[in-house]
Amino acid sequence: MSALILIVVALGAVLPSCYVGAALPALLILQRIFLEPGSVILHAGSMEVMPVDLVLIALLVRWAWGVALKKELTADKPLYAAIAIFLTVNALATLAAGVKFGQGHFLRCLTSEARFASEIALIPVMASAISTRLQARRCIGILLATLVVLAAIQFVNFFGASHGITIGEVQGIERGEVRYFGPVGDSVGFVLLLGYVVCLCFANLTGAGLFLGGILLTAGLGAIFAAGLSTALFLTVGLRFPEVRALALRRLWLLPVLACAGVTGLALFAKPMAQTLLDRVGSGTYAQSGSQRLANVQLAGAMLADNLLLGVGYMGFEAALPHYGGEKFFDLEHHDGGTANANNQFLQSLTDAGLLGFIATGALVFCAGRLLLRIARRSDDRFLSTFSLAAFIWLLAQVLGNLAAVWLIPSSHVARFLWIILGTAVAIQRLLPDETADRVALPESPPLALA
Repeated sequence: MSALILIVVALGAVLPSCYVGAALPALLILQRIFLEPGSVILHAGSMEVMPVDLVLIALLVRWAWGVALKKELTADKPLYAAIAIFLTVNALATLAAGVKFGQGHFLRCLTSEARFASEIALIPVMASAISTRLQARRCIGILLATLVVLAAIQFVNFFGASHGITIGEVQGIERGEVRYFGPVGDSVGFVLLLGYVVCLCFANLTGAGLFLGGILLTAGLGAIFAAGLSTALFLTVGLRFPEVRALALRRLWLLPVLACAGVTGLALFAKPMAQTLLDRVGSGTYAQSGSQRLANVQLAGAMLADNLLLGVGYMGFEAALPHYGGEKFFDLEHHDGGTANANNQFLQSLTDAGLLGFIATGALVFCAGRLLLRIARRSDDRFLSTFSLAAFIWLLAQVLGNLAAVWLIPSSHVARFLWIILGTAVAIQRLLPDETADRVALPESPPLALA
């Protein structure tokens, strides 16, 4: 096992940085399946350093060395400024929380922000490593292949769970309310959502059906709602792009075929998953989840009322619970998903760094969406522009549709995909034709003849 870890780290240090960065989600999946038990290499406070973290460190070192040699940085100024403001505001919030709640609270928040900073650094790493459109397309291809594997794992688990064959996490088998999460955990629905939107934008209705099936297998209302919202955004935003609209019209003949496939799919897994949803409602699981989230809202409100400007420090929600009556709602001796964070991205941003943190998060999302939309509109590469449009719709669906979870946090699978996509987008923007070159120069007027 140690030899395997060394091989993974060595490959991360030797192979082209752009491809290694794009493959990080796949490496994390492999780590979760094969290496996680006993594979912690180092404990740094509350932070556990895993093998793939060493790969990320190798990428950061190579990037820093390259920047030092070239004396230049590939950057999107608005996006990088938003990232800098986000990190600075949360650092100030962490410092203020440390003064108020003590050294232990401060170190815990600081460790979380250090991990977040190392992960969001994938943006400049990818931006500097990609120098051609071919590399950009290959990196996107690696991400899409990872999504296909995740969707396939969902169906492997569905058909194999009854025979004791599972990959990653499958919940509720013992009580007949089976939910399929695979090696990504309960965020898999929002990760697969990217594949679903990409397939819609490329008019690959078969692929869209498969990704949608993978989302339904999670039996998560949040992911299912976000999928519906993504479809609405595609119809209202995506089809305004001429190339996407033309491609969609050419594939309409597939709809009858997909309708037949859909009927078959309903017979195979939609019925048992519908039963899972009904069982969760009947057993009170949704009510319990709703009560938990209501408790999170009340506690987040108490934290915000006491720390309106700067919150309780980055990812400080769990550590601050004892100070705000968290024992009334949760067993603080045995932390679980209900206490890990605010269970809502808006509340999380507010509790992390107050109103300033909320504004900084909004600015970060705005600049990210602006970059993706710019490429979707200006790139003359159909593949890159269409993928950027899909990524924009996916990001918008996260903001508007994912109201029951957090995704801009350390070790979030959604955020990892987003950072890689944004880094690729920064590189693509550098390769776009200069806007000034698109302007037609007016001919100079001939000089007047002197009499």
